[in-house]
Amino acid sequence: MKSTSKQGLIALNIALLAVLATVSLVPTSTAYVSAADTYVAVPAMVNGRSQGVVYIASTANRAVLATSWDHNKNRIVILAVRNIAADAAGVSRE
Repeated sequence: MKSTSKQGLIALNIALLAVLATVSLVPTSTAYVSAADTYVAVPAMVNGRSQGVVYIASTANRAVLATSWDHNKNRIVILAVRNIAADAAGVSRE
């Protein structure tokens, strides 16, 4: 093996080691997620709408949101909000 090839491999290994050390030593951040906040998203099609709807249920708020994507405004639109706790309180238990 030529000495220039060895020197190239040594330089490449040093560069890779420097990249590995940089990536390993950079501090990372983590998001805080509470165990009490749980969300369930269910995609659906609704009569009278060409776009799909996503129902998002939150266990912490006890609410259900119906959302859709507005292509013209390029944003999510909340179609309806229901409070599950209020709905459950209104049901008569016989």
